[in-house]
Amino acid sequence: MFLTHDEVSELTGAKTKAGQIHNLRLNGIRHTIKRNGWPSVTRAAVISDTSSSHARAPAPTWAPAKVY
Repeated sequence: MFLTHDEVSELTGAKTKAGQIHNLRLNGIRHTIKRNGWPSVTRAAVISDTSSSHARAPAPTWAPAKVY
């Protein structure tokens, strides 16, 4: 499922191709560029579900490799 052109415009606050792409990159929102040059954004890229298995795992802690 992809966002409509109007939804991408509202999300980015830009009406032009270049403006939308710039804003998506600036905010780290995953997108692709369609053959016509307009960005394409999936709904999953902007909707976070913390109960999902796709939620980010906690960062591992560093431990030294030396054994004393």
